[in-house]
Amino acid sequence: MTAEVWIAIVACVGAVVSAAFTASASRRSARVEASKVDAAAYDRAKLIYESALQTLEEQSVKLRERMAELNQQLAQELDTSAVMRQQIRDLRVQVDLLEETVADLRLQLSKADMRPEPEVEEVETS
Repeated sequence: MTAEVWIAIVACVGAVVSAAFTASASRRSARVEASKVDAAAYDRAKLIYESALQTLEEQSVKLRERMAELNQQLAQELDTSAVMRQQIRDLRVQVDLLEETVADLRLQLSKADMRPEPEVEEVETS
């Protein structure tokens, strides 16, 4: 083989090696670019997620505050209800006592041979 053939072979091998290095560098470059795109997408997704998380936390705080207000209001309503139920029981006792008193008075009138006046129902005016 002549020197020209050797030069051509060396040039050819150099071109093949150079093409391999170029292809490898191109693949690495593509991976780096894909990583940059992935990183940018990750950063955008992270911002969206963090924003949504913050919004949910704020809503959670508001819901807890509202729930505390409603629990306090419920406790007040339950207290008021208990007081009113007691008042109703007291009024029923008073009505029973008044009915007994009326019955006793009627009995006394009948024993005394007196006639009670007819009952007059009062008409409520509203």
